[in-house]
Amino acid sequence: MHEADSNIITSASRVVERCLAERRGTSHVMASMPELRPASGDELAQIVRLATRVIGAQRRLQFALGNDRSRLSSGRSRDLVVASLVEAGHSRPPDLDYLPSAEEMQNRLQAIADPKERFAVSHSIPDWLVAPLREAFGDDVDAVLQALGQAAPRTLRVNTLRSGSREQLLDRLVEEGIDAVPARYASTAVHVTGHADLFQTEAFLDGCFEQQDEASQLAILATAPPPGGKVLDLCCGSGGKTLGLASMLSNRGVILASDIHEARIRDLQKRLPRTGAHNVQPLHVDGSKRAEQTLTQFARHADRILIDAPCTGTGSWRRRPQARWNIDAPGFAAMQQTQQDLLLRAADWLRPGARLVYATCSLLPAENERQVEWLCQRRPELEQVRLVEILGGTVARPICDGSGTWLSVRPDQHGCDGFFVAVLRRRRS
Repeated sequence: MHEADSNIITSASRVVERCLAERRGTSHVMASMPELRPASGDELAQIVRLATRVIGAQRRLQFALGNDRSRLSSGRSRDLVVASLVEAGHSRPPDLDYLPSAEEMQNRLQAIADPKERFAVSHSIPDWLVAPLREAFGDDVDAVLQALGQAAPRTLRVNTLRSGSREQLLDRLVEEGIDAVPARYASTAVHVTGHADLFQTEAFLDGCFEQQDEASQLAILATAPPPGGKVLDLCCGSGGKTLGLASMLSNRGVILASDIHEARIRDLQKRLPRTGAHNVQPLHVDGSKRAEQTLTQFARHADRILIDAPCTGTGSWRRRPQARWNIDAPGFAAMQQTQQDLLLRAADWLRPGARLVYATCSLLPAENERQVEWLCQRRPELEQVRLVEILGGTVARPICDGSGTWLSVRPDQHGCDGFFVAVLRRRRS
């Protein structure tokens, strides 16, 4: 094994150990590991891909290595990393010849007597998720889960406040030696090939783009705020969709970006100057009477209310593989209750003619279609707005359900994260 390969294994092992101990994603962990910064862009990319794959496959790998669920030592995390490489067809280092071969790992999986457990271990998912995923995808479930185990593409969103058009961004990236191509579905999206450090480019420092999956960009386009309109981003997080909406509005109108997590609001505030977004008002919903009044007064006059709802994140496992371990069956039920609470609250704010946009990065109908159906039964004054009417047939048909009503994308068919979007409108009379 080459020294460079050994260094990558060692670095990936450290990342995996911290990710699993701290229950955080690779990007957050690596940002706090300055010892990795001397690595080249290609080496960093290999570390990210390897650590991400191990975190997602940890249940299968742990089983193959003896199912030791104790807190990982650096040696144990290295075993996981090397086992992942062996599983992918690489040879074992001489000092780790005690690890099972790829054939031995597969034989151990096939020997699991319970079909449900064998399925869950093989795909490295919790047992409770087997039934919902099989219900959602039937015979396609293996293809979906295999796609969720692959590396996600590097996708950018053009910030038209700084860059102008997508074509201008592509030209600028080429000037800086970055290979990129237009994405297929979202008119704002660009796919980057290669492993260059995007965040050291002049284009990034000048605010010309944000890194964002194509599916999330489609949710922004589906929100379709009217020129100069008022938009409430109810669960804005760190502001990825907020910034996209500011770009769509060309800094006109106003966006109230609210979240219950103060740290996420601070992150959004830090991002605003570089992007040139001047029509965003961040709001930390801290439970105070003042914050609630601000939120309610704005919502009742908003043209769009976007709920990027908290969810299981099953559609984003390629980027956040740790999400599959962050929720259990009771937590899933509680998550659905939270989604319903948000939907009811927003529906009751909605003025006649205004739209409610409900989005999740989930692949499960219980968080998606069924929640919309549940809301429409309780608020019959709402009507669904078909995505084909918002985006146009050419754009909408490949990414929507058969009726053209809902955005419904998945990684095995569309190459982007799994995502769902529905748009509802309060009838005028």
